[in-house]
Amino acid sequence: MTTTHRTDYLEDMRACAEAIDLNPPGYVLPEDHYVELNGVNFHYVDWGNDHLPHLILLHGGSLTAHTWDMAALMLRDRYHVVALDQRGHGDTGWTSDDQLNQDNGNLMVQDTHAFIEHLGYDRITLCGMSMGGMNALGYAAEHPEHLDALVIVDIAPVTMSAGIIEMEQFRQDTETMSQFEDFLNRAVHFNPQRKPAHLNYSLLHSLKQIDEGWTWKQDHRRRQLPEGMTEEQMKEARQQRTESLWTEVKAIKTPTLLLKGEISKVLSQEAATSMAEAMTDCTLEVIEGAGHSVQGDQPAAFAAALDAYLTQRLAT
Repeated sequence: MTTTHRTDYLEDMRACAEAIDLNPPGYVLPEDHYVELNGVNFHYVDWGNDHLPHLILLHGGSLTAHTWDMAALMLRDRYHVVALDQRGHGDTGWTSDDQLNQDNGNLMVQDTHAFIEHLGYDRITLCGMSMGGMNALGYAAEHPEHLDALVIVDIAPVTMSAGIIEMEQFRQDTETMSQFEDFLNRAVHFNPQRKPAHLNYSLLHSLKQIDEGWTWKQDHRRRQLPEGMTEEQMKEARQQRTESLWTEVKAIKTPTLLLKGEISKVLSQEAATSMAEAMTDCTLEVIEGAGHSVQGDQPAAFAAALDAYLTQRLAT
């Protein structure tokens, strides 16, 4: 089996940016780095300018660190942008077999803590989308001492299941395909509001080549039930987790920006408003024309909203 890790994607990056009428100050590739944390080999990208305020990015499920690339091009002259491939995603390793019965969310919060400790910065802004947003909330509840600000993208303790089911069905329908172009054609049909060059760029970083053709890099192994626990008990445990998340959200005092996609099928306006009202210091902003993947659908608007918020917060 062979895997593909692209290091020569500058022209693809330029084509993507031009297709979506993005006008960044310049085109550069981030540096790739690897570090062993919690028994997993993690990959992350660093966009340079480490003398600037540190902005750490955590992607959503089925995505990679490169989901932030278009926004990073707009932000790297004002922030030191670092994006992590979380466990089981992108070019980061997968959870070991003996940990598959552990709560993946808890493991990822531990990873986030270990990664930030590895970077060693005194103060950071932590930004997470969807799955990464949940991990960011978990970290903020436990380690507020390192945070200047928190940015949460299109997620709350309560979500709409329809959008999540739709995304998972697309992944299952495209588990393995013989040609890269087959994935691109399916992606264009699934997400017609994105330009083909934009989808092509995303897929370059999300797929790997195997003997049978191409498949997703993400770890999709079924998680084992904890020993002795039934499906009904797991359902109860998930409900308790939701209640615990609300408790965490209410306890967070770090200034927070919550970005909701206007046409998101995952985060409702009601849930977003409830979360903003439950937090001590939270600003809710809706990004026009964006679905669940706010930074992917509207990278310029995402970058502008984040920059405006941090410019005000970091000046105080």
